[in-house]
Amino acid sequence: MQHCRQRARVLERGTDLVGEGHDGPGAVWVLSGRVALRKTLDDGRGIVLDLVFPIDLIEPATADMCSSGFEMTAAETCLVALFTHEEARRLQADFLGLARIVGLLQAAGRARRSERMLRVVQGCAEERIAFLILELALRINRAAVLAGDPFSLRLSQRLVGELTGLSNVHVCRVMTRLSERGVLSGVRGRIDVRDTAALADLARISPQALARAILV
Repeated sequence: MQHCRQRARVLERGTDLVGEGHDGPGAVWVLSGRVALRKTLDDGRGIVLDLVFPIDLIEPATADMCSSGFEMTAAETCLVALFTHEEARRLQADFLGLARIVGLLQAAGRARRSERMLRVVQGCAEERIAFLILELALRINRAAVLAGDPFSLRLSQRLVGELTGLSNVHVCRVMTRLSERGVLSGVRGRIDVRDTAALADLARISPQALARAILV
């Protein structure tokens, strides 16, 4: 962790850290805040692939091991540590157990994106949104979610749409229905979940099972 602190940079909201297709670092470790992973489609539209939270690790390189497969942008003021490919390899070789931790974090990232993709491909709008909220909540406040307690997320409806492949209008309709049913409410970039059990039923997965799949 000391090495991360020494390499840390503060990024203000909206700052681009890595450009899609550009030469990128070997590894990016998020120490605080949130970083968005984005892709640009052929028609120029940008979509958010994932949100990266502390203490997630991202290796942005594509198969050529040089260029980044996506754009990384600070979703809020955050602290990140950047390492070259050589530095990342050396650290994993020098520090006992670090390679295993890195492997676990990478596996968790792949698992959560795969689980979410299943819902995007096969699930209805309610299932997609419920799963996304449950996933993000587990990553931020595992204890509250597993206990079935109410919780809140800083999450805009626009971002919900980008992460689930739904239009803003569709997201708004679903959120309204869930609010009327007492599952959650959304106000100015925040979602308050009132009924975790009902949310998990809509997502078609138990919080415990999801936590085992995507959390280290």
